[in-house]
Amino acid sequence: MWSNLRKLATAHTTFRFYQILKLVLLNWKNTGKKIWKRTWQTLLVLFCTLMVLEVAYRYQWIDFFKTEFNALNKNIKSNQPNVLVFGDSFTAYPNGYVSHFRKAHPEINVVNCSMPGSGPYEMELMASRRISDYPPKAVIYQMYVGNDLTDIDPLVNWGELSFSRNCYWSVKPYFEIFGLFSRRLSGLQSDFDPRKLKQDDAKFSRKLYSPRTKMMIRAESDYINHSIKLKGDMHDAMEDAKASIQYLRELVPKKVPIFIVIIPHFSQVTKEYNKNYEQLSGRKSSMKVNYRFVREISKVKGVNVLNPMRYFREMESNVQQLYYSNDPHLNEVGQKALFDFLSEETKAIWQ
Repeated sequence: MWSNLRKLATAHTTFRFYQILKLVLLNWKNTGKKIWKRTWQTLLVLFCTLMVLEVAYRYQWIDFFKTEFNALNKNIKSNQPNVLVFGDSFTAYPNGYVSHFRKAHPEINVVNCSMPGSGPYEMELMASRRISDYPPKAVIYQMYVGNDLTDIDPLVNWGELSFSRNCYWSVKPYFEIFGLFSRRLSGLQSDFDPRKLKQDDAKFSRKLYSPRTKMMIRAESDYINHSIKLKGDMHDAMEDAKASIQYLRELVPKKVPIFIVIIPHFSQVTKEYNKNYEQLSGRKSSMKVNYRFVREISKVKGVNVLNPMRYFREMESNVQQLYYSNDPHLNEVGQKALFDFLSEETKAIWQ
């Protein structure tokens, strides 16, 4: 009898266990469905939001560059002629060549339309609004061999760079709004801060050199030569850059001159800079003056291409260091040299 009772109790316990397990699994299944449903709904909303932002950015429904523009232009006078200057961090540089032009020609609005980290595509996006708001008597567009083409076709290297960096650079050509997000963040955490880089900064040091430059070299040790000579994907990137410049030419009346000034990478300028670049694990750069990057930009009709390479070398030969020791940007001496070069080459527009 007791044996039968124990069997009944065991069977009842087992039955209850399976009932409870069934309820748990059923609840988990229902909960899983709810979680999955909410997840894909959230992802769908985020994707739709991203697409709206991307379209708004590409068509500039609002002025996405207004913050940078206002910061760089405090005293534009409506009764003065305008010279528009587009470019990247070389042009946005505090107390750089643009500020020298403003001091030399207070009777002209030197409108700084630059933005750090920007390239030909961003210039194309902002050009229409700036030209409409500030009809120019002349336009200067500053390009840079070091990253203008890699902004168009980023350097992806899954073996050397972080997963997040590769993901970002892989999707950036398809979602240009990510570039704006990145520039907003880099404004807070950029490794280039001219306030920290003094004219008498430390001597060249592989350890102290710009982390971003070293990251680019890790991605592709010969990327500068690829840009100089338009090797591989850089050839297609150059075609896109030329299309952006042609768009700028079409926006501006034919009588308005456009000057394209091409800043060389520091490794192109002197042998010493080139050796320093090799110490960063970069491949030795070509030092030709009339290099292919310049020749291709010169093919765009209706623009004047300015190459300061010879002038920079002359200044360097006079023991004037134009670039920072541990950053690829022009220092204040270099910015003054760029101003002197441009003043001579563009003197007609300031008269």
